[in-house]
Amino acid sequence: MEAHDFWLFLHLLTFVYWMGADLGVFYSSRFVINSSYQPATRALLLKTLAWLDMVPRYALLLTLPVGLRLAGDLNISPVSGGSFWLVWLGLIIWVALVTQIHRREGTEAAKTLAKIDMVLRFVLVVVLAVTAIMSLSGSAIYGTDWLAVKVLLFAAAVGCGFMIRITFKPFGPAFAAIMKDGSTPEQETKLRNSLNAAARWVVVLWVIIAAAAFFGITQPSF
Repeated sequence: MEAHDFWLFLHLLTFVYWMGADLGVFYSSRFVINSSYQPATRALLLKTLAWLDMVPRYALLLTLPVGLRLAGDLNISPVSGGSFWLVWLGLIIWVALVTQIHRREGTEAAKTLAKIDMVLRFVLVVVLAVTAIMSLSGSAIYGTDWLAVKVLLFAAAVGCGFMIRITFKPFGPAFAAIMKDGSTPEQETKLRNSLNAAARWVVVLWVIIAAAAFFGITQPSF
């Protein structure tokens, strides 16, 4: 297997595990909001989903450096040489950050790290969106228009992650209240509304990821 084939295989795996794990989380989350289950069962389901949700989080982070590596093989990447290894160093640090957020969930340290993670994602969205638009406007930062479109779609996918977190935010306090004081119609409604709002953004995310895969495979000329 040549190096390019390996990176292409890895790029496909990030897509498969991102979408596949997301589908599993999406479907299984409906069991968590089912009030007919015992609190202990719902808590166990949520804990399992939290672990499963780490797969698409890692896949998202891995997508960018692997994609840049493939683009480098085609001589259309804006990153090369030492800069490329800096991207990988950034990935390792970011993966460690996301892992610590998960492991320290519920602590003040996790909340602080989560804020840092959100800032990093915001910066990433801005940088990718701006450079993609500049590239499409004639600066050719990404070498080809199809790659610039794919980068823009990736930025939109990360942006969807923001909206998912925002709409899902009421879920945690409502679930904690149910675990502490028992199920009430008010808290159950908050759970459903939060999950349904987040689910709409998840569907948008899937459409964006599929579109990015389409441009990566077809590589159309504009």
